[in-house]
Amino acid sequence: MLFNSIDFAIFLPIVFAIYWGLKKHLKAQNFFIAVASYVFMVCGIGVFFF
Repeated sequence: MLFNSIDFAIFLPIVFAIYWGLKKHLKAQNFFIAVASYVFMVCGIGVFFF
C-alpha cells in the first residue's frame, strides 16, 4: 500500500479512530497498532508471512 493511494486514505482514518478509541487500554492499543502495521505491509506486498 502506497502512502499516496486511495487505500491508504481510507485505511489511516479508520486505524487512527480505532487507536484513539482504545486510549484507555494500553495493551489493546499496542496489539491493534501491531496488527494494523502488519495489514499495511501485507497490502503493500500482497503476501502473508506467518
